[in-house]
Amino acid sequence: MKIIVCLKEVVDTALSLDIGLKYGVVFRQGLPLKLNPNDVAALALALDLKSSHGSSPKEITTISIGPERVESYLRNGLALGADKAVRIRDEDFDEISPYQKARLLSGAVSFLGADLIFTGVKSLDTGSGQVGPLMAGWLNLPCICDVVSIEFDKEQNSVNLTKIIGRGEREKIQCFLPAVITVRGEGKLPYAPLDRLIESKYGEITLLSPADLGISAVALKNDPTRVTDLTYPKPRPVKVPPLDSFLPAFYRILQLLEGGISRRKGRMLTGSSDELAEQLFQLFLDEGVIKSAAGKGAPDK
Repeated sequence: MKIIVCLKEVVDTALSLDIGLKYGVVFRQGLPLKLNPNDVAALALALDLKSSHGSSPKEITTISIGPERVESYLRNGLALGADKAVRIRDEDFDEISPYQKARLLSGAVSFLGADLIFTGVKSLDTGSGQVGPLMAGWLNLPCICDVVSIEFDKEQNSVNLTKIIGRGEREKIQCFLPAVITVRGEGKLPYAPLDRLIESKYGEITLLSPADLGISAVALKNDPTRVTDLTYPKPRPVKVPPLDSFLPAFYRILQLLEGGISRRKGRMLTGSSDELAEQLFQLFLDEGVIKSAAGKGAPDK
């Protein structure tokens, strides 16, 4: 099985991002850079998949678009267990769109061949979330997004995926290969052994240009998408009820931050043990702590 993991260098958003008011870009000059956290999670999943026991041999290739400095991430991938590293280079790669990145990466996948293509679900700086789905469109492959875990089924040549579908819920999906997988998560990579780190410093990194991938400069610049604006994420407004003047200042501040708090209420239950159990069960139903399959207010049979 051939696995390709796409890695992107992003601005470390621990510091404030300076967003251009005219051009809609993130100014990167002088800001610290790091590997995109979702891409770290993708690489971690690929390495776990490679090290899984009882599976077919797997070859991991890491790919990154950018200048020579991105080779540090590729070499770290080699030290951790990746087999090959590829850098796509060009002089005008500082401000390319998600569409152009997807075009280059899909060309590299077609050139190298792969059964599984991993990307982060979105980047930390611009967060467009377009590269993975656009790659799948170019390659005519299925795309599963927001994946957090993966298992390989050798008999059916498929993968069993767990993905986030929102509101704390997850979904399990079986997908036949080849496929594009976008991974969500911070991801944690192990420390590479010292001998592997030293060896990776002299490891070969394949350099590819758009011409090597059969992509002309005209085709690459013919981008139908355009970023019109970038804004900081804004919290959703919460309607706050009138503040309770009888509450201490600390709880009034909590009321503002949490959108309102209510005073604690107590209720005394009386009766025999059976009656107390029935009252307590009914209270849980009324408060929504448990749900009845037979209808509201009726205990499950």
